[in-house]
Parts: sequence; structure tokens; C-alpha cells
Amino acid sequence: MKTIQKNWKKIVLGCVILLAALLVGLFIFVRVSTYEAMEEAKDLLNDTNVMQEDNWIKIEPEVRIGTIVFYQGAFVEAESYLPLAKSLSDQGFRVFIPYMPLNLAILNTRAFERIYDEYASDEEWVIGGHSLGGASASLFVADQDEHIDGVFFLASYPSANSDLSNRSFPVLSITASHDIIVDDERFNESRENLPDHTVFSRIEGGNHSNFGYYGFQSGDGISQITREEQHEQVVQTIISVFLEDE
Repeated sequence: MKTIQKNWKKIVLGCVILLAALLVGLFIFVRVSTYEAMEEAKDLLNDTNVMQEDNWIKIEPEVRIGTIVFYQGAFVEAESYLPLAKSLSDQGFRVFIPYMPLNLAILNTRAFERIYDEYASDEEWVIGGHSLGGASASLFVADQDEHIDGVFFLASYPSANSDLSNRSFPVLSITASHDIIVDDERFNESRENLPDHTVFSRIEGGNHSNFGYYGFQSGDGISQITREEQHEQVVQTIISVFLEDE
């Protein structure tokens, strides 16, 4: 009996050590894989209109005409999208950037729901995201689109399980000519999951990384325009699609 008990203790101890090693390995992988926000993006946390709350960053405009909930790209810090969010807030949008588990929007696709429950309002609500963030947003919208008045994708496309083809609200897809991270074949196939009225816009000279402020993403193409120029085009296109009736 004592021998059996000793063996069980060894097995349990071994399992605990293995689990601890896996958790440490996961922590190291996430840390190494995560793209940190650039300093100019982090500095915007000090802006009077930018508020860090428990589960998201909120950027309030001077006069609000709508709300955008933005899902970050995979392993990219939420703060990396503050310059884009601030530019959109200057145009009248209140913008929320949810903090996602492990910086992966796919792990909390329903973040929009919680934000809306707390900040419900009558103006238009738009959801969008960059890369995996856009795909994650589409999963939520495909499941339920109540309160959704528009969707946009930055260097992204809906997943195979996200059929938005029958939606009547505005849909925008923005890509960049020097982005070699987005799979062109899957992107083209995904068009079947988008409505016929979807607006497709292409930024000449832009790349995948420049949709955010987190430096250069491994495997990306080299941009031929500045990050600021790409952001300006993104903001102008979003405004033209979602504020055209204002």
C-alpha cells in the first residue's frame, strides 16, 4: 500500500510540474509574440478624452455622432490603436478598444455586447477590427447583429463561419497593396460572406503593420508610405462610408 501511495504521489507531483512548465511556456510564448504599442500611441493615454477602464479603453469626442467598438489584431496591445481611435473620435465617434485575453480578440468575441449593455445609446454603433480582430468581430455579428449599424475590416475578412451576405447595414473592407500577411486566396473566397454593397478600398503603398502603431510585424511587406499617411486614408474612408448620410 505504501508503495502504491508513493507512486501516486510521484505521478501527481509529475503532473503538477508538467502543468507548471506548460503555463510558464505559454507565458513566455505570449510575451515574446506580443507586439507592444509604440510610445506615441501610449502617450495618448494621457489625453483628457482618453479613459482607461477595467475592461477597455474609451475615447470620447467633443460632440458624439456614433460609437465604434474596435477589436485589436492578434498579439497586439490594445493601446497600439489609440492613434486611429483618437482620429476617429476627432470626427465625432466615441471609440472603445476592449482589452482582450492574451491580446486575442478571438477569446472574447462578445466584448461588444458588454460595452453596449453599459453604454447603450440611440446613435449608430459600428464594430470593426484589424486582422484577427476583424475576423473575431465578424463571428459576433454573424451570431447576432442586434444594435449593429455597420462593420469594417482592416486587413481582414470574415471567417468561413461568418456569413454576413444578407446584412443591409454598411460594410467596409480596407486592405493595403504591400500587405503580404493577408492570404489573398482566402480573402477573395471570403467575399461570398459579405453583402453585394460592401465597399472595398485598397491603400496603395501601405502594409499590414501600419494599420496600428506597434512597429513592424514579422513577415509583412515593406510600406511605401508613412504610417501617418496610411492612417489618414483609413480614417477618411471610414468617415466616407459610415457618415455619408450625416
